[in-house]
Amino acid sequence: MIKFFNLRLKHIVVKCILGIIILSIIFSTLNNYIHKDTTKYIAQVNEEKISIETFQNIFNIELNKQKKILDKNLNIIKNYKKFKKNIYDYVLSQLINNILLEQYTKNIKFDLDNSEIKKIIFNSNMFQENNKFNNEKYLNYLKSVNLTNYEYIELIKKKLNTISLINTIAETDFMLDSEKKHIINLLSQKRIIKKTIFKINSIKNQNINNIEILNYFNKNKNKFYNPEQFKVSYIYIKPNELNIKCNDQEVKNWYQKNINKYSTQEKRNYSIIQIKTKKEALLILSKLRNGEDFSKIAKQNSIEPISSKKGGNIGWIPTNLIPEEIKKLNLDQNNQISDIVPFNGEFVIVKLNKILFKKIKKISEVYNIIKSEIKHKKSLDEYYRLKNKILFLSKKYKNRFDLIEKKSNIRFVETQWFDKNSIPKILQNPTLKKMIFKQGLLNKEQIVKLNPWLIELKNNQLFLLTIKNIKLKKLKEFKNVKNNIINILKNIKAIKETKEKTKKILFELNNGNKKILLKEHLLFNHSETLSRYDHNPIVSKIFSMPYNIHEKKIYTMYQDKNKNFVIAFISKIYNEKFSKNEEKMIIKYLEKNNIEKIFNSIIKNLHKHSKIIYNATEQI
Repeated sequence: MIKFFNLRLKHIVVKCILGIIILSIIFSTLNNYIHKDTTKYIAQVNEEKISIETFQNIFNIELNKQKKILDKNLNIIKNYKKFKKNIYDYVLSQLINNILLEQYTKNIKFDLDNSEIKKIIFNSNMFQENNKFNNEKYLNYLKSVNLTNYEYIELIKKKLNTISLINTIAETDFMLDSEKKHIINLLSQKRIIKKTIFKINSIKNQNINNIEILNYFNKNKNKFYNPEQFKVSYIYIKPNELNIKCNDQEVKNWYQKNINKYSTQEKRNYSIIQIKTKKEALLILSKLRNGEDFSKIAKQNSIEPISSKKGGNIGWIPTNLIPEEIKKLNLDQNNQISDIVPFNGEFVIVKLNKILFKKIKKISEVYNIIKSEIKHKKSLDEYYRLKNKILFLSKKYKNRFDLIEKKSNIRFVETQWFDKNSIPKILQNPTLKKMIFKQGLLNKEQIVKLNPWLIELKNNQLFLLTIKNIKLKKLKEFKNVKNNIINILKNIKAIKETKEKTKKILFELNNGNKKILLKEHLLFNHSETLSRYDHNPIVSKIFSMPYNIHEKKIYTMYQDKNKNFVIAFISKIYNEKFSKNEEKMIIKYLEKNNIEKIFNSIIKNLHKHSKIIYNATEQI
């Protein structure tokens, strides 16, 4: 249950901050808004235009951001145009929402004080020099963007007012205690149902005539085709499937050439004490020189929060990663302590605890590793040799597979007949499937074109592949599918019969006829306990049923996962107490859900009462 609410909470928080994200982008790129040419605009919101130039800038920021997030996974996106279109739509909708919120803050006179704006300008890094506000820098910037001081303040105020409004909405998470209690009560509710199961009647008892069979065949011919079938010949080469061998002498030679590779790098273990003042550092150094415990002093006096808990220890560091500041100390003896070292306006004392010297592994320790490395290299070399040879032969002896086999000394493998639903495992790669099932493999005489394809897949897999034969899609003869149709029709009739019988019994039970239980020999001897957050298709049905212990039972009907029909009633309702942690999680979820609803309703209402015109323009 807690996992369910964690996932939902993440979803809601993400949705809630979408508006804030785009606003932060806009605020950090105010230049995109300053004196843009609005004769070319992409949309108009209540007379306020969004220039194409502004949109282009924000679109590019968002596109590049998404590319960075995806990084190497960008090639996974199958439809790049759709990916760009989604970003296009997202940015445009957020820009429109941003303007609507700006206009809304103005209409409701939601206004920040000018002193707040001035504070932001004075603290901006853009206008700082020697950690102080520089008026000349500020005026030069205003001149470069062709704005007056008043215009710039108003522009920032407009953006900050909108952000402040969103933050105010985000903090509106008030819920009445009675409301919280009621929802907790609903969510903690469990319902026990009693049920009786009606298994599908035996199909043996169903009667089917020839007219029904023929009618079903004629109406459902698309179900009775033999699919298009293929027979394929291929050569397959993969480095790790080549029979590569390696002897002891090769291992010995490889070891001697790459001996540094099989050595452990020298590592050094250090501890530090970081202190604010030189006076305190000198006092600590004096104590250390007099033999006091470094670890104990580090725990008591070091201001470095992480290492101080470990007695100053910062762990093992390989020699190539030791910081220059520590290298310059020339510590080369175990337990050697440095003098005081100035560091970022503070002071550090360093101790070299221990040195783990470089060690060369024996050949016996790395024998199997080396053998594997040699075989891998040799298999790749052999793979590329065979690849070049097959490429040459497939061009020279086009459609002469006997000669390609003979010259390459690699035999073609021929598959059995297969269709799209029974592809051999080795050919189930999307690239291979696309080649096999593509159109135009037959000539005008409906004979297979014997053109071989040389296909190299990822991870060095090479196929020389050709279609040997094709069986076209063909309608099965009626006599061959008759028995299958009989079984289908019998099953349909059996399901219908069982459903109708179950519905009649349900009707009788809900109308108070208890005699039907004896007549049909019904026993409600199966029970099941359900909660609202179970992944069960009947949850909504069961929890929508009224229940009163003093009133007559109400029955419902559904099909279970085995397709059997079930009649059930609620036998008991009880509440399972949540832990304090679970209750907190649920309340947090409900509060965030309220924020989302408020935010969405404001945006929806603003759209409803605004005039938004989209200008026809070529997509970016």
